[in-house]
Amino acid sequence: MPLGDLFKPGPVGTVEAGTRNREVPSREEVWVYFIISTILLGLWCYYVVWTEQIGASILLRAALTVIYLAVAYFVHPVPDESNLGWFGGLINNPFRVTDDVNRFLQGLMILLWPGRFVAESFVDMARLKRNLAHGEDGIE
Repeated sequence: MPLGDLFKPGPVGTVEAGTRNREVPSREEVWVYFIISTILLGLWCYYVVWTEQIGASILLRAALTVIYLAVAYFVHPVPDESNLGWFGGLINNPFRVTDDVNRFLQGLMILLWPGRFVAESFVDMARLKRNLAHGEDGIE
């Protein structure tokens, strides 16, 4: 462990699990996000189907996509942005390991963001459809 962390360890972010507390989007926002997500997922499906000729591999990629979307929806890495290294995270702090943990959490957050966007937009659309079927307005 580097000397800096032995004497005064830096703050480390967390990984939260479960659904995220966020603002409820309007009906229009739900539709726009759903359309964008459908296009993104359609492009991914096109890539999966047309870049691989073996059927089992397509099923594996589809299963991995569903797993990625589920993980992105339920797992939320939150790095401590005050401890990302020097110059706002541009340079690694060689005297701390905790900034490496925060950098990892930041990278994981960036990696999961597209999946979270797609998964949340599909969940929001399902809620909107359910509420409209019951005569309610919005997704609350």
